[in-house]
Amino acid sequence: MLNKNTLDCFLADMGFVKRKNIYEKYFETFDCFIRVNMETETIEYPEDKGLTICRYTTCNFEKDENFVELDCVCRLLQKGYNPAHITLEPKFKVGHGASGGWADVMVSDNNGKTLMIIECKTAGDEYEHEWKKMQYDGGQLFSYAQQKRAAKYLCLYTTEYDEKKRIAVYLNKIVSLIDNVEYLKTLKNPKAYSDAADDVRQLYEAWTETYRQSYDTFGIFEDNIEPYQIGKSKKRTGDLKVLGKDDVRSKYNDFATILRQHNIAGHENAFDKLVNLFLAKIVDESINSEDLQFYWKGIAFDDYYSLQDRIQKLYKTGMEKFLGEKVTYIDNAEIKSAFRLFKNDPDATQNTILDYFRQLKFFTNNDFAFLDVHNETLFFQNMEVLLKVIQMLQDWRMTSGEENQFLGDLFEGFLDDGVKQSEGQFFTPIPIAKFIVSSLPLEEINGNLQKIPKVIDYACGAGHFLNEYAIQIKKYIDMQKYQEYCANMVGVEKEYRLSKVAKVSAFMYGQDSIQIQYADTLADLPKMEEGTFDVLISNPPYSVKGFLETLTSEDRMKYSLMRCIDAKSYSTNNAVEAFFMEKAEHLLAPGGVMALIF
Repeated sequence: MLNKNTLDCFLADMGFVKRKNIYEKYFETFDCFIRVNMETETIEYPEDKGLTICRYTTCNFEKDENFVELDCVCRLLQKGYNPAHITLEPKFKVGHGASGGWADVMVSDNNGKTLMIIECKTAGDEYEHEWKKMQYDGGQLFSYAQQKRAAKYLCLYTTEYDEKKRIAVYLNKIVSLIDNVEYLKTLKNPKAYSDAADDVRQLYEAWTETYRQSYDTFGIFEDNIEPYQIGKSKKRTGDLKVLGKDDVRSKYNDFATILRQHNIAGHENAFDKLVNLFLAKIVDESINSEDLQFYWKGIAFDDYYSLQDRIQKLYKTGMEKFLGEKVTYIDNAEIKSAFRLFKNDPDATQNTILDYFRQLKFFTNNDFAFLDVHNETLFFQNMEVLLKVIQMLQDWRMTSGEENQFLGDLFEGFLDDGVKQSEGQFFTPIPIAKFIVSSLPLEEINGNLQKIPKVIDYACGAGHFLNEYAIQIKKYIDMQKYQEYCANMVGVEKEYRLSKVAKVSAFMYGQDSIQIQYADTLADLPKMEEGTFDVLISNPPYSVKGFLETLTSEDRMKYSLMRCIDAKSYSTNNAVEAFFMEKAEHLLAPGGVMALIF
């Protein structure tokens, strides 16, 4: 928490140098200082370089909010904003539908016009309360913007400080007041910012009704952002935050709130869409690390169609790369190409376009539909939900070279609420998975073999056994070979959506090289050589009536158990666990180890 008691540590961590009772920080670009006098409890800003202070109550220790403002100004100067363009506590008059008051920080551009207005709040309840106020009626920032119509951006800002870890983290929500002309053309009678004149209500309605309260969390203070170029730089994987314990709890609450706000009762469908988004985000971090596409760029630079198109493309890539499944997706470039390549052949153009429409009509499902979408109105209603979920995830890193237990915890929490177990399924509780894996002779398996052991869970469900095995072998192997070991682990899952869950789960635990196959273990598995697996660990289905009818005659005849079964009883036989036992015999190598739950 950032307050008077933690200020000493905070200033030291922010690069201030202490001389007697005064902390000072030098900003070389502008040859200026910020000084904090611990004895007189005052803050001195570089007024000699043009920074303007309209009310000096911001320059003392009386309010914790003043320390947040101090952090904000430090970051602005460090970023390269000229102190002559910064005004603290400018006064705003009452009138024309706006409330009076003092803004915290106002920044002008190089032409002297207002670029952005920043409202600083202490972290936690005060920050969240002001954000809710903005969503409800525009709050303080919109009332200030109404009087400074040249302002292009509004920013709600706070600083979280962990005195134990000695880490200061800023949070901000940035609202663009720039009209997206191309987006406005797609709407009927839109309310534009440019039409709001000096009416704060009209300005708020444009943000709410036309731009659906769009905001960004990236674009002012990041390392790769140039000063005065808000929102125009690329977002990188390195800019993302690492999930912590407290963040897990807040993400559950955020997702539950989104579902509740939009009356989404189908939690299972919502979880399916969430898994699809996790997969798209994982792909984005993997292949677009220097120019991330899984984030809302702000309404000044983005629109709903482009956003969903980017997410759909990432999802298609993930399904093909990680699960070997093709997903129908027609890129805009492909449609344009059809007109260009066949411009002298109308029939060829027509046939190509018709084929695209046929694919879209018959071979696609809306992989991100939290609500049923079958017209334009429902598209926008669903996009409100989708955008909120994307913004909930976009700032957090989902991939890393090491285990992040909190990512695993986050995913498990969503999994518990989002997947109902169907006939024959009994998900293994994590404590049971831990117990069984720790009961295996792991040191012998992984320490004495001349080769990396092959491990399989042939009914992997959400991937608990494989993830737990990967976690526990770390103590027995050379960590440089860790991902190589994980690459020798295979999960097979017959249910399509659970195969996605298992792959995403592996990423969440930092074990992304684990292989997941969407297939029926009891059928022929061409990618897996029988008699080669050193470890088989699983909780296969139990008592599933009629399972034999799902297998081909050729597949059934591979099991010696078929000698005991009459063809007339195929539809009623439910001994699926017996066939999984025999399949284990097929898969295990001589001397292999098996741990199964029946």
